[in-house]
Amino acid sequence: MTPGPSGRTSPGAPVRTAPGGLARTAPETASIAARVSQVIAAIVVAVVSVLLLVTMHRLELTVAGVDLPVGLVFGAVFQFAAATFLWAATGARLPVVVLGCVWGLMVLPFAGTSPGGGVLMPAVIAQKAQSSGWIVQGIGIAVPFVFLGIQHLASRRARPTGGSGSAGSTGRRV
Repeated sequence: MTPGPSGRTSPGAPVRTAPGGLARTAPETASIAARVSQVIAAIVVAVVSVLLLVTMHRLELTVAGVDLPVGLVFGAVFQFAAATFLWAATGARLPVVVLGCVWGLMVLPFAGTSPGGGVLMPAVIAQKAQSSGWIVQGIGIAVPFVFLGIQHLASRRARPTGGSGSAGSTGRRV
């Protein structure tokens, strides 16, 4: 069976394997049960991501007198890995979108003053702006969408063209 315009075969259709390999089927990604599972997986990953990034965002390593923001770098790498995992595990973009959207909502309780008066992500300490809290929020929200953009561009390049060079055969809208 030939792939559709997205480059994927329809669910349940046989997928080509290596010679001598067992035939397998494409995963079901559009049913209600699959979508609910994707959203639950994204929420679980978002909870882990928020807790990890909020606790690590201020980590710095001093090398040769220069403070390196290793907590922010780790957060960006982790968030990219989380988006890659969700996309690869489910075969759909929905959980990656949910990760980006839900991350911002889940970090809100940590951004304000707690009932005990403490703040995990203060905006100002001793009259000095603390940009790492803002940056980690941007990382948590933007990285999944950057991942989707990269994935979309990569899938567009991988698609074969029709051959005649007309707008209809290359997949572009007229």
